[in-house]
Amino acid sequence: MTTAIQMRIRGTVTSAVCRTTTAGLPMVEVYLTDPTGQQVRARHTYPDSTPANHFAANAFAKRVRGQVAELDATAPKFRARRIDCEAQHIALPFEQQTTRKDLE
Repeated sequence: MTTAIQMRIRGTVTSAVCRTTTAGLPMVEVYLTDPTGQQVRARHTYPDSTPANHFAANAFAKRVRGQVAELDATAPKFRARRIDCEAQHIALPFEQQTTRKDLE
């Protein structure tokens, strides 16, 4: 039986880019530095290629830059100076919630 390694990583996002995979799926690639100085590259791929997912991926990549992010990572690959992984979930734990009038 093979089990995948899962990690929870928190750090400051140094760069975030929205890309498209060869299959046409939107993907957010996040580079962050954890408190120990370890560099992490995490990729999160959206499930389908609808225009809404492309818009959401682009908006998220712009919003996450420079903030503290927490991600659930699977299948880490340990490189010389960084960890490459797939992110199942990326959250911004310290982001202030906006109060939207239409949701009240």
